[in-house]
Amino acid sequence: MKKAFSLIELLITIALAGVMVILSVNYLNISTLSKQNIKTELQSHLNIITATILQCKELSNMMPIQSGGALANNTLLDTLDCNTSTPYSLDGGKGSFIPEPLTGFANYTATQNGNIFYFSTTTALDSNNYEVLQELNSSYSMMQYQLTNDGTTAKLNFYLSR
Repeated sequence: MKKAFSLIELLITIALAGVMVILSVNYLNISTLSKQNIKTELQSHLNIITATILQCKELSNMMPIQSGGALANNTLLDTLDCNTSTPYSLDGGKGSFIPEPLTGFANYTATQNGNIFYFSTTTALDSNNYEVLQELNSSYSMMQYQLTNDGTTAKLNFYLSR
């Protein structure tokens, strides 16, 4: 009798564990958590980069430029200089820095055409990153956030002036 009772207890325990696994899989979607983490980190990067560039503009009355005074033209952000009385690079001078891109994203670049200044990054269309970029699209205005793709790669242009 005692062995039979232990067997029933063991079966009930296994059944309850199975029910818990099924419920946790339905309610805890790991890919959703991962996308939320990517979204939060990317928003943080957008804020840091925006603050760094706008600080440079405030201090020098112009957006960051390439060494030698040329306007940014698809130039890596961390190679640009702030043209203050003592120029400094955005890679770490004056407490400013450009964060490393998130996994799956390309390095941040900047472009200036006249008064229009934006920074960009790219990611593969077949990734969670693209889904995150699509979700972020509704968080910003069309004047600030532009998401395009060429069939394989998504490109985010984040405008600071237009």
